[in-house]
Amino acid sequence: MQQRYEKRALVLGCGGVAGAAWSIAALANLEQQLGWDARDADILIGTSAGAVLAALLAAGTPVSRLLASQRDELPDCIWDHDTATGGALPPLPGMGFSGLSLLRRGLRGEIAPLTALTGVLPRGRADMAPFMALIDSVVPPGEWAPHPNAWMVVVDQHSGERVALGRHDAPAMPMNLAVCASYAVPGWCPPVAWQGRTYLDGGIASPTSADMLLAADVDEAIVLAPMASRQPDAPRAPWARIERRVRRYMTAIVDREVKALEQAGIRVIRLEPEAEDLRAIGFNMMDPARRRQVFHTALRTTQRQLARQC
Repeated sequence: MQQRYEKRALVLGCGGVAGAAWSIAALANLEQQLGWDARDADILIGTSAGAVLAALLAAGTPVSRLLASQRDELPDCIWDHDTATGGALPPLPGMGFSGLSLLRRGLRGEIAPLTALTGVLPRGRADMAPFMALIDSVVPPGEWAPHPNAWMVVVDQHSGERVALGRHDAPAMPMNLAVCASYAVPGWCPPVAWQGRTYLDGGIASPTSADMLLAADVDEAIVLAPMASRQPDAPRAPWARIERRVRRYMTAIVDREVKALEQAGIRVIRLEPEAEDLRAIGFNMMDPARRRQVFHTALRTTQRQLARQC
């Protein structure tokens, strides 16, 4: 059993259907290896699919229940992993773009290129009712989870800046809407408007936003990054090669964030997909047909990663 750091943060990154499955396997191994309950994290940071998990943990849902839901062992579970977090193909696009102001800021060099490019994707039209129902099943509608530091990361559509909903300096938003905003994948899920601002998926700026911990009082950060990989595979399929290029870009972001945390004296445990995981994932993180394979693969690979780091 690893020593218990005084203050430990848990960072749950973006990754769609596959990322949620991978992260739940990682959480199960984390709890077993560390002898620690993920709900006890002093700070929870969730982005996109990670925001769904962070919200559930913040509301008191045990990892054992998340694990059972991935194994389809809960007949009363309202989280349909195969439809409620995406689906293999995006819904028909809506009218208009996700955020042309992001493109303009990108052309001026004010925000990162990937963030800027997402602004020209069409507005998503996915039905967010399943997300709302899932969060409403554990958090009363209109309220926030009882955890004192549960942050859902979003991007302001106008400024391109990241916002940690749930943090003291962010607009107060109900948790069900905050999760939908953090999961507002351009081209897939609709943006969320609140109090005169519009928010998009936090993953378009950072796959984890672990660097938000630099301003927090923590000793250790556990970072789960489903969209990063320092041990990539070498796929032949064109779409998979494109996905790996995006993944390299996101890995570089996580590299910078982890380096900053370590330089600040924060110990980091970092888990991310390896080559074996990527072969299971393929190229479409929203594809439910691969969910079970991703989950069972991650049970093995994240256990190995933890053995090396703990």
